[in-house]
Amino acid sequence: MVKKASDDKKVLNNSVVAPITIEGRTKIKKAKKVSSLNLKKKNEFFIVIDYPKNNEIITHKLHYAIRIGTPNIGSVEISIDEGEFQKCRYSSGYWWYDWYNIPLGKHTLVAKLVDPQKNRTLKKSEKVVCIVK
Repeated sequence: MVKKASDDKKVLNNSVVAPITIEGRTKIKKAKKVSSLNLKKKNEFFIVIDYPKNNEIITHKLHYAIRIGTPNIGSVEISIDEGEFQKCRYSSGYWWYDWYNIPLGKHTLVAKLVDPQKNRTLKKSEKVVCIVK
């Protein structure tokens, strides 16, 4: 089955193909695989702090649920202001950390994906800064 992917490109058996002309003859060149999970390549890991967003102002000092996303298998931990990493809980397709009694001011968050069997860090997220008022 052939479907249109974009200008002059088609999708054939989950691969993007593009027509090319060599010496007056048109051939189909296989370009790349199309996947619903192009977030990670083979043997690469991905983790992101979804909420709070970078430079977000938080006005709830009693509780804030930090949401972390990763398509990888493992466990997730979070560090606040370069403190010890704390375990997160998994629910509804995301990892969560319930942050209670949050001190006022600027805070830096970093999450990490951990291989629970080998107890090693697979990937750390980008730092996220939030401000509690």
